[in-house]
Amino acid sequence: MSLSRLRSIRHAFPTVAVLGGLVGWVPAAVRAQQGTVAGRVTDEASGQPLSGARVTVVGTSLIVQTNAEGRYRLSPVPGGAVTVRASAVGFGAASHVLTVTSGETAVVDLALALSPYSLDEVVVTSTGDQAKKEVGNTIVRIEAPSVVEKGNIQTLTDLIGAHAPGVDVLTGTQTGSPSRVRIRGTNSLSLNNEPVYVVDGIRIISQNRSSSVCDVGCAPPSRVNDLAPDEIESIDVVKGPSASALYGTDAANGVIVITTKRGIPGRTRWTVYAEQGVITDNNTYPDAYRGWRSATDTTTAHNSRPTNGTQCILTQTVRAATDPQYCVQDSVTKYNLFDDPLASPNGTGHRQQYGLQVSGGSEAVRYFFSGEWEDEVGQLKMPPFAVDTLLHVRQISSVSDEQLHPNALRRTSVRANVQATLNPRVDVQASTNFISSTLRVPPTDNNTTGLLSNALGGPGNKDNGHYGYRLFTPDSMFAEEIGQDVNRFIGSGTANWRPTSWLAFRAVGGVDYTSRLDTDLCRRNQCVNFTATFADTAGFKQDNRTSFFQYTFDFHGTASFTLNPRLTSRTTVGVQYFKNNNNLNVAIANDLAPTATTLTAGGVAQVAESTTVSKTLGAFVEQQFGYKERLFVSAGLRADGNSAFGSDFKAVYYPKLSVSYVISDEPFFPKWRWINSVRLRGAVGASGVQPGATDAIRFFLPTTASVAGRDNNAIIFSALGNTGLKPERAREYEFGGDATLLDQRVNIELTYYNKRTKNALIARTLPPGAGGPVTRFENIGAVVNRGVEALGDLRLVDKPGFGWDLSVNAAYNTNFIADMGGVPPIIGATTRQQVGYPINGWWQRPYTFNDANHDGLITANEITVADSAVFVGYANPRWEVT
Repeated sequence: MSLSRLRSIRHAFPTVAVLGGLVGWVPAAVRAQQGTVAGRVTDEASGQPLSGARVTVVGTSLIVQTNAEGRYRLSPVPGGAVTVRASAVGFGAASHVLTVTSGETAVVDLALALSPYSLDEVVVTSTGDQAKKEVGNTIVRIEAPSVVEKGNIQTLTDLIGAHAPGVDVLTGTQTGSPSRVRIRGTNSLSLNNEPVYVVDGIRIISQNRSSSVCDVGCAPPSRVNDLAPDEIESIDVVKGPSASALYGTDAANGVIVITTKRGIPGRTRWTVYAEQGVITDNNTYPDAYRGWRSATDTTTAHNSRPTNGTQCILTQTVRAATDPQYCVQDSVTKYNLFDDPLASPNGTGHRQQYGLQVSGGSEAVRYFFSGEWEDEVGQLKMPPFAVDTLLHVRQISSVSDEQLHPNALRRTSVRANVQATLNPRVDVQASTNFISSTLRVPPTDNNTTGLLSNALGGPGNKDNGHYGYRLFTPDSMFAEEIGQDVNRFIGSGTANWRPTSWLAFRAVGGVDYTSRLDTDLCRRNQCVNFTATFADTAGFKQDNRTSFFQYTFDFHGTASFTLNPRLTSRTTVGVQYFKNNNNLNVAIANDLAPTATTLTAGGVAQVAESTTVSKTLGAFVEQQFGYKERLFVSAGLRADGNSAFGSDFKAVYYPKLSVSYVISDEPFFPKWRWINSVRLRGAVGASGVQPGATDAIRFFLPTTASVAGRDNNAIIFSALGNTGLKPERAREYEFGGDATLLDQRVNIELTYYNKRTKNALIARTLPPGAGGPVTRFENIGAVVNRGVEALGDLRLVDKPGFGWDLSVNAAYNTNFIADMGGVPPIIGATTRQQVGYPINGWWQRPYTFNDANHDGLITANEITVADSAVFVGYANPRWEVT
């Protein structure tokens, strides 16, 4: 990042030091007029104490949690009339107005009524924890423990899926496979569309296809699924730019804010859990078909039938009658190898998981420790006929487990979270997580030896020498062993300092470090030749080692005031710094020695390395006013500089504005018994996605040029770069409302959003030149996403021994490319990018057919194919109901 860009951010806002300087400004007389508030928070129905309840003094920075006995103590509380509020998960808030006398302790006991849907629920925002009713945009909170207890949750993305309207989670189908997450549609044609993930205040590495050896052709893992769901306390889904503006560049796709479990004061709590299960594939796969010509004269080249190994496919039937390949179909065979126990690659997998958690502590120190071990073997297997083939060809007595069961995952996770209250004004917390995993995946997808292409593209019978597979059989496919070993550490520290009742500072810092080893091994004489560059039967080994560092530093200060009995103010100013550093070393060896599995045993070696660094420095300010605890207006601004921006582009600014209005608290609102609360909300904001780390940079390659008839060393462009490259910028409007009805048994949320992304990056084709690149990324596109979201929660039965809840999520999204800057449609095999149509829309040439001679066979001359492709559908579902 250049100094000019750093300076532009430095002078964008007053620094947090301004707030620090105000500490000494407060007159001594004011500081002396302070007292203490203490008391107890209980369950209104049972009278039992509520541990971990959140108690605040409205209009100040004072926040504490109750201990195991439900007791709390707030100090120093400003003298005069104040409002004390208590809230807890699953309960409605309770408030009490009292007068604080200087030097004295006021006792306030609060009883909370059970209320599963409350606007006083606390959610995590970019400037800290806030009550839901204070936030003008929708934020969905997922209480992870209750979801894990009730459902079959194996990964983090399982927790998110079907629990937040407008969030599309496409889960993988194999052990360890990735999950794709889209929030309110797809925003970019060229950049990452995944949300940002924040864990305990720091950004984490969240690559969706995390592998350097099988990004195409197999299903590499997603790094977010390294996290253990049983260690998570809550997930807040921040959906779009109207809510994520202050999270800065890269937050336009939404933010997933994760809070891990913490200790609660009181006795030590032990939790032991275990899981055992089987994995099966219950899909129905299509049959493979093949056409034939049957005749008594099998010596004629034009005649064919399964017994003589010659097939009659559609393309042959339209050839000239004199063509040796011409034939006439009169029969069709079909075969489904997935239904054949001797040929099917599907078997029964096994999963086991064991965990131990311990938590507790005192009012001064609280702790949560967790350990989990997971082992899963997928359902893919080498079928019996392939095993027999290997035993015979290799002259061995058994096949290795890596090839018999090519898909498996083993993972260990250890977590330690500690919180300490050093004094009433200072508390600190540390969160650490170490993860170690080993994964193996088979080639299954867009790959020459891919399982699906060979299993589904067979000849419609098993007499082709491959037992019904197209070209390669599982004994050849699974001979290629693709693996990944990961060691990962996520550590963060948080410090809170409240020098006065109205001022609070918060500092968060941490690192996510991942060491990843990707391997691809074909032993000598075990793999088949599937490339033209070298003899694969001679064996090869690829060993790629990558180190990922994601650093986070966040510091902000918040000043809270009660301006008068009706009006409160909350001002937050802060700075953030992110750095991402990736180092990759690649080593490949071909022509392995017999039985060898190491790089040094290869005859031909190749090496490569790369380093990618990305930095972001941002500053933000937010001002919120609250009127009579029912109307909240917030405005904010963030400025970012990023090392990926072009040298001619200095900084980007992201504004936001939101309004939240609990209209049911107004005297004029109808006081019908079946309506408990109604809130109206609206927000507008902007955020962005940064270009690739090297997209703006110009690169060169060495070459040879002829000058005066002699060869000379020279260079050519390998990438032109773009000095004016900017982040993609998304602007979003959001409007909606919430209502709780029927004694808080029903909760309804409705939202409409309109999001437009401009400066979208598109690879523009350049005029012909003397070699070098043919495209360059430019900010010339625009993309639109519009939609509605609905959430309904119903408590159907609420008895002491039995409860029954029903949740319904529904969402509609329409996505289209609004502008491509004059670039013609980008056409792929089945998808294309075209103005007026969705990103990655599906296009096909439609066809019709008619069995004209009524013989039950469709021949080529009975099929009509359109001249051009037409749009047939969206890549992502437009409607979702769960």
